[in-house]
Amino acid sequence: MPNVSLDLSSVGYGVLQFLSYMVLAVFAENVILSRALGVTRLLKLVPDYKAQIWNFALPLILVMTLSAPFGWLAHNVIFIWLRGVLPAWMPLSALRPLVYLTCGVAAMGITWLLFLLLPKKIAEPCREQLSLATCSTGVLGTLLICANQNYTMLQCIAFGLGSALGYIFIVFIVREGRRRLNNKAVPAIFKGLPSSLIYVGILSLAIYALVGHAVVL
Repeated sequence: MPNVSLDLSSVGYGVLQFLSYMVLAVFAENVILSRALGVTRLLKLVPDYKAQIWNFALPLILVMTLSAPFGWLAHNVIFIWLRGVLPAWMPLSALRPLVYLTCGVAAMGITWLLFLLLPKKIAEPCREQLSLATCSTGVLGTLLICANQNYTMLQCIAFGLGSALGYIFIVFIVREGRRRLNNKAVPAIFKGLPSSLIYVGILSLAIYALVGHAVVL
């Protein structure tokens, strides 16, 4: 009985930790509002129809979630090995973008295989957006944040999933804000891109005021 209760408490703590880091990534450490990652793609997704947004959302969620454990392995295994084999004149930081991009490509390959399990009607539109989702700065930035914060593998997966959900959440928030700003009360010069950028900036300032510059768990 003591072992069973101990195991249940450990599982409960793990679930709570997973949810807390996921919520942290969705709101307090949102990739767009806190880090300004993936803004270019955001501005192209906002005017799209909802179906097109979801075609990008599913690949992004899968790639960011699956790349998180690869990023953890790269930080805790590959980089440690590279320190011993790299010449003195080559800094390890110079290889970080290449290694993290490789992690994203590996996650992209797994995602492409997973799409084979889906109906063709769903898989084909998502597969067209797969390369754009993989090459997003949100993916590389999330891997770098997890490495700099020394997250565990569980925390990396939770943060990666939360970052993807947070990205999609902000897409719909900005889309709705842009729709509301598209009225006669707004000067024509501010409609479209200018109003979207101002709206994102105000949201970012609101998050900054609530949580400060950094969040420490």
